[in-house]
Amino acid sequence: MVKTVALAALLALFSSATLAQELPSCEDLTDMADALDQVGAAFDQAGAIYEGDEIDVALGELVDALYIVAEVENNNAMTNAVNSLTKAYDDMDSERFRLSLDSVVANLDRLYRRDCY
Repeated sequence: MVKTVALAALLALFSSATLAQELPSCEDLTDMADALDQVGAAFDQAGAIYEGDEIDVALGELVDALYIVAEVENNNAMTNAVNSLTKAYDDMDSERFRLSLDSVVANLDRLYRRDCY
């Protein structure tokens, strides 16, 4: 399922007070997009996310890291996409959750194309 150890490592990386001032590396952007893809696949397979399960924990860690990326990047589109993802999750709206997840991945892809090509 979701690689929670890798996600926890990503969150620790972005939570560091020193590194929170720096832009994410290309590898970090790729890892986050891959982790979001894994959350999406796990969600599709499970059909639901339950409080405290592996998908829930991974998603929470990812959202925290994504907010940090949006803040460091000063990227309103990313912030809005993560807000939408969080709201869809809180409302348990699976269709909006999937669309929001895709939007967050698209924002990560834009950052990757801008910084890593």
